[in-house]
Amino acid sequence: MAEVQAELRFDRRVVLVTGAGRGMGRVHAESFAARGAKVVASDLGTSLRGEGADVHVAQAVVDAIRAKGGEATAYGADLGEENGARAAVRCALEVYGQLDVLVHNAGIALGGMPCERESLDRLDKLLGINTRAACALLSEAWPHMLRRKYGRIVLIGSTAWYGIPLNLPYATAKASYIGLARSLAGEGAEQGIRVNVVAPSGASRMSESMPDSEFSRWFRETMKPELVSSAVLLLSHEKCPVTGEIFAVAGGRVARVVVAETPGLIKRDLSPEDVLEHMPQIMSGPLTPFRDYADSATSLMRALGFEPTEPMGQVSSAPPARQR
Repeated sequence: MAEVQAELRFDRRVVLVTGAGRGMGRVHAESFAARGAKVVASDLGTSLRGEGADVHVAQAVVDAIRAKGGEATAYGADLGEENGARAAVRCALEVYGQLDVLVHNAGIALGGMPCERESLDRLDKLLGINTRAACALLSEAWPHMLRRKYGRIVLIGSTAWYGIPLNLPYATAKASYIGLARSLAGEGAEQGIRVNVVAPSGASRMSESMPDSEFSRWFRETMKPELVSSAVLLLSHEKCPVTGEIFAVAGGRVARVVVAETPGLIKRDLSPEDVLEHMPQIMSGPLTPFRDYADSATSLMRALGFEPTEPMGQVSSAPPARQR
């Protein structure tokens, strides 16, 4: 008989959830609170396209949490502005004295647009609420987590990064989380900080616009937001067993997403014609997943017959900046 796992609790933990006012973000926030966490619910209260603002959106989820005996605080500034994002972290520190978990779930959708009509303004908006906000939140939270030698970070990405026609800014912004999370996971691995990514699918505001159909009915019945929260909470818990990983989560399914390479072709006098001739070989074969850039570099060296006899040191495009 399988061992029954004890309930994963968040007593004495402080959790910041962005985009916590509606949809999956609200379910995440309420799920944390139901398991004992003190929650900072961050939400500007914009439309799905990122327009307008409504201070009542964040307060509504806080009121719901408090009504059930939980502890929560509302935060309503614009995370697309650096000070707004940094102040969300400071809010948690000022109100509760610590921050243990950061779940960056906030996002917007701008609708489809063919490439020839796409604009950098639209890209900036998606990068702003996703990549830029994440970097500001993390740079503010990171020193605190380092001092305490503890932290859990979950970035909410999207399987749109596999490629989604007519949504280039959205797919690009969400794909940036892969490099961000895997790089930070390396920095935090020895400091008690774990960083992972969830690419969810769930019934939310984005799915409300789907026309009624057999698929849309199945989607709404199957893709329950709380099923995504289950994975988010585990990755946010002290018992989280992984870091630098990416998971696709939907409808009760949790799957690992890997960044991998085939064995490929090795030819020291490689020509364009060789690449064409051997494309089937390049495209096939067993896949080797890589933990990070250094892992992939080591694999490349071995494939090319180089085994270093001394420590490689920092592998990067530039040396780290010196502290003054």
